[in-house]
Amino acid sequence: MKAVFTAIFILCFAITSAQNFDAGLLGGFSTSQVTGDNLSGFNKLGSRFGAYISYPINKKMNYQLEMQYLEKGSKKPFTENSPETYLFELNYIELPATLNYQVKKGIYIESGLGTAFLIGYKEQDEMADINTDKPNTLALDFLLGVQYEFKKKLKLNIRYANSISRIRKHASEQELGLNSGQFSSLVSFAFMYQISR
Repeated sequence: MKAVFTAIFILCFAITSAQNFDAGLLGGFSTSQVTGDNLSGFNKLGSRFGAYISYPINKKMNYQLEMQYLEKGSKKPFTENSPETYLFELNYIELPATLNYQVKKGIYIESGLGTAFLIGYKEQDEMADINTDKPNTLALDFLLGVQYEFKKKLKLNIRYANSISRIRKHASEQELGLNSGQFSSLVSFAFMYQISR
């Protein structure tokens, strides 16, 4: 975790003096699920925090690059009717790159790709840790979202992300068409605070 904060600090420090860039910090939470694990629902809550820079392409469009810590995964919570529990947590350092288009004053649509590097994970049920195949170290996601500037230098970002690359193969290692393994879907909410320019 220390390495995460160090990387974010370096990114912010490196770009705050560049007058052509906007730079800032972001923080919020995510809710996610994994397809192919026989569960459903965005039940896994996680953290999302990091830093960003954006560069204006023209009056209505900008390019944005982020470095963030992001938690994804899957969860089956305890219920009286189904006491079995399950947790699959994935911890990533992600580098999202998006193009943001201003549709009206203060509102931007964003779309792009997120490249993520796995830095830790755990998988467990109500009894103990589960020893299964390790997730892939590299992940690639499609990103689509909206940014709403409700106050000067402060935005709300809502983002949907879906795996392009699989997290890992099915336990059976069977593949059927597009069903080639486990994939993640995620919705995240974050505040973005501009600290430069």
